[in-house]
Amino acid sequence: MQFSLPEIRPKEWVHRIKEEFFPPRILDKYVFSEFVKIFVGALVTLGFLALMSSYSDIKGDLASSKGGKIHGWLFILFRLPQMLIQYIMNIAILFSVSFTVGQFSANKELVAMMAAGISFRRIVTPIVAFSCVLWFAAFFLKQTVVAPLNARANEEHKMLKEGDQNTLVGVVYQKHFKGQEGFYYIYYYDTKEEEIKGGFNYICLTQEQTPDYLLVAQRAKFDYKKEVWVLKSVEETKFDDELQVVSVQKFAEKEYTLPEKPDYFKKLKGSVEEMNFFELSEEKENRMRKGLSYGDVDIAKHTLFAEPLLIVVLTLVGCASGFFTKRMAIVSSLGVSIGVALLYMVMDPSFKSLGENEVIPIWLASWITPMLFLSGLYVVYKRLKV
Repeated sequence: MQFSLPEIRPKEWVHRIKEEFFPPRILDKYVFSEFVKIFVGALVTLGFLALMSSYSDIKGDLASSKGGKIHGWLFILFRLPQMLIQYIMNIAILFSVSFTVGQFSANKELVAMMAAGISFRRIVTPIVAFSCVLWFAAFFLKQTVVAPLNARANEEHKMLKEGDQNTLVGVVYQKHFKGQEGFYYIYYYDTKEEEIKGGFNYICLTQEQTPDYLLVAQRAKFDYKKEVWVLKSVEETKFDDELQVVSVQKFAEKEYTLPEKPDYFKKLKGSVEEMNFFELSEEKENRMRKGLSYGDVDIAKHTLFAEPLLIVVLTLVGCASGFFTKRMAIVSSLGVSIGVALLYMVMDPSFKSLGENEVIPIWLASWITPMLFLSGLYVVYKRLKV
């Protein structure tokens, strides 16, 4: 018995698509136009609600800010694209698809279309194709527009909170760093004065990875002329090969030659929401070199691809829910939209948290939510047989 794979003919496949969809049929125009009206209306409504929610979140900061209220409005403006792609577009397309298809089903228009010999899959093809376009557009915009605007939004938020006595911005910064010859623990790196304040601890290791000496200082500043670190109020502890304390000395100020320069201790680049794929890869290498955790970076890299796919998933969910709608399409659409949105908001962060804590692989944590939805949809559409 011989097995053979079906021959793939790209030219024939493209020719069939061209004949089927170009020029668009009257039915395609009708279905798509009804969907677009609802989709645009949902985008505008949800966008307005998102703006009101953002204003409510920073209302207290606006009232107490001494940095200028203009920064609050700019923060809302720069944050809007992130909300649009991550939340508003997903909910809008789910509601508009389920409402449009549900309305066709409730008004028996869907029955009439299928009675004319057109399958349900063919009827909703223009909507699904549009969602695929949105998928690629969302991925592209997240790389080129959303990431830099998120960085601007965070800067505006810092400037808004500047001068607020109830909030300390960027003061606490406690981090462990892996150096070339040992490990550092610093409290706060003041970028303006280029000085480490509140605590500078360093343990130097021998080639056998045993402690050589330990430095505990209150402050540390790098002298660029001498290429040395100047430590103040420093306690120096030396160890022998048996890890016994050899000596403990205290100095008001002492110079040390250490492998790392000040740039090594500057804060991480920022939130992963501010980085594109290439910047995330660079950030991961940077954190690995410093011995810092990078689970959130790996999650963000996968999310750049997995998150926009949700647009297609929700479109298919809306089509299936609309098919089973018998009456009151708007009530059913709202119920499905709210239910699916809540389910996603619970599942996605939960799986990502498991990934960051290395309970499950990071790739699985990022992709499992859309894959579970797609698997369920596959079963549903197989049973529809339309």
